[in-house]
Amino acid sequence: MWNLTREEQIIIFLLLAAFLIGLGIEMRGGIPHTLTPPSPPELIKVKLGGAIRKPGWYTLPKGSSLEEAVNYAGGFLPWANLQDVNLDFSLKDDEEVRIPKGKLDINQASAKELAELPGIGPVLAARIIKYRERKGTFQSLLQVLEVKGMGEIRLQRIREIISLGEDASNHLNQNLKLRETL
Repeated sequence: MWNLTREEQIIIFLLLAAFLIGLGIEMRGGIPHTLTPPSPPELIKVKLGGAIRKPGWYTLPKGSSLEEAVNYAGGFLPWANLQDVNLDFSLKDDEEVRIPKGKLDINQASAKELAELPGIGPVLAARIIKYRERKGTFQSLLQVLEVKGMGEIRLQRIREIISLGEDASNHLNQNLKLRETL
């Protein structure tokens, strides 16, 4: 009844084997595999203000420190007062943090630091540095008006965030004591 040649038997065997292998692969692939994607990190929103470069609301991973948040916001301004600021402080959702402003010593500040003062910029900062190099440290805030391009309005904008530093203060105190003895 089945008078098949050896070649025909091999072909039928190979076709049957291929069919069974295909069926096995199909059945194995038909079992659903559930993959659980990693859950996204919890996020918090915090508002940063004060003496930082880019104040505003930021979305950060839960557990972020104040230092990480400020770095994300561009960093501190040169006149930031970090004396009482805990940079390791862990932030909470909807928290508002204000970095206190200190004073920038205009007798010691670099051109880059001066350029970040409101209304100053790189050109006026370079003029302030040049003035300091030629005439020495500023002894009063009004003396800053001698710098070309610095007017009353600009001085008013920065008056609360600049200082003359200790050297100028010590020099002024010595002058006052000298006047008292005369």
